Amino acid sequence: MPSATVDILFALFACFYLYKLLFTRKYPLPPGPKGWPLIGNAFDMPKTHAWRTFAEWGKKWGPILSIQVLGTPFIIISDPEIADDLLGKTGSLYADRPTVQMALLTGWDRALSGARYNARFREYRKLIGKVIGTKGSMTKFYPVEDYQANMSLKRIFQKPENPASAIRKTAGAMVLHLTYGYKILEDQPDPFIAKAELAMEQFSDTHRTGAYIVEIFPILKYLPTWFPFAEFKRKAVECIGPCNEMADVPFAYVKEQLDKGEENNSFAADLLKDKSNSSEKLVDLKWSVASFYGAGSDTTVAVVYSYLLAAILNPEIQRKAQAEVDSVVGKDRLPSFQDRDSLPYIEALVKELYRWLPIVPLAVPHRAMKDNLFRGYYIPKNSLVFVNVWYFLHDPTVYKDPSTFNPDRFLGSNPEPSPIDRGLFGYGRRVCPGAHLADVSVWINIVKVVAGIEVSPAVDEKGQVKMPVPETTDGIIVRPIPFECVVKPRSEYLLHVLEEALKDGEK
Repeated sequence: MPSATVDILFALFACFYLYKLLFTRKYPLPPGPKGWPLIGNAFDMPKTHAWRTFAEWGKKWGPILSIQVLGTPFIIISDPEIADDLLGKTGSLYADRPTVQMALLTGWDRALSGARYNARFREYRKLIGKVIGTKGSMTKFYPVEDYQANMSLKRIFQKPENPASAIRKTAGAMVLHLTYGYKILEDQPDPFIAKAELAMEQFSDTHRTGAYIVEIFPILKYLPTWFPFAEFKRKAVECIGPCNEMADVPFAYVKEQLDKGEENNSFAADLLKDKSNSSEKLVDLKWSVASFYGAGSDTTVAVVYSYLLAAILNPEIQRKAQAEVDSVVGKDRLPSFQDRDSLPYIEALVKELYRWLPIVPLAVPHRAMKDNLFRGYYIPKNSLVFVNVWYFLHDPTVYKDPSTFNPDRFLGSNPEPSPIDRGLFGYGRRVCPGAHLADVSVWINIVKVVAGIEVSPAVDEKGQVKMPVPETTDGIIVRPIPFECVVKPRSEYLLHVLEEALKDGEK
């Protein structure tokens, strides 16, 4: 081998060694469990409820730890201050999302939550921000929100054996009304609601951390669908159609109405009135609008369903909340947004619902966009950063008896930290743009349910009480596991008050 070639190879080796010396040794990765050669910790990744495993790792390895999965560092954060500093103060370095293989295979890579940090992402957020970007911007939606929350009570009373179905229907009805100007069918299953619910269930399942082997071995995405180990591929095929329909069908409905000259004052209609939109622009509009559904519906469903669970397990809290509403609002009308500042216990109740069973317990991971040094640790480009929001909200050094449902923790002269300030809606440039919409929707639905419904546990055929378990489903967005309960109006007079409120709302 010529000496010049040897010199070049030696120089390259020396540069590589120097790089490793400066960054890998002087600035190590955060500590963490030891992995295997080549595959790292691929087989240590939990298959379900990953936030619990990550919390245990955090207790052992510290508030910022790392594992390696096939050469990709996973940075796991169990301290909100670290999350604030890393993802908030240096947010531009971590504004990207990782490539989720199942999102690519199903079409969900077009949605805002998983969009890469690029021009399309910024366009999505700009479009959504125009409508729901501030607390003040939500006031114009109060009449629709109030009406749909009243309708939720009516739907629950019509099918008291299945309140979860009524809650889901209401959340979907509210978002479809605001976003597409579409009013759902009340006397039969609504096709738009059915499509959206199926799509969102599949979205949550396909984004579960570590659930699909293709996320660990991306090359497997090239396997044919019939291959024995390609179950993930067959699952993806099932999801493509519902994913497309959730975005396409209601958007086409709005376009058809506008083409016919019919009135539609929805968010989608406002965007579509610009006739200069290119075909590429229309795709962006369609998916930014579709992102509304996840922003408003899943949060409301999960938190209201959690309230029913909490009311069964803690009947004294249900009575205390009802007493506050009765004292402020009375029994001749239902509560409305004008009462919010006068209902501090309801406000605390909502915060505790957010904290107790957080809807996104393990925030959607961020991706490091370049090499970074943080608190003496080296975080390489393309590292995935996971924020354990569930642990933030169940840290026993911050929240007394964190497994206990107790709204009083947010009242008094020394309240515990609000969940909203501890990553509930995300961090940095990936903070949820629908946070204000979710806050308004959750509050009005909770206060209506408190005012109107009495919740108690179900009883089996032998007369034994069937107490539910405070546990959630798995996935990126979670809700309580299904349970049985008994719901009924608090009084016959309440039904009269509800009907009058609905008549006023339809005027």
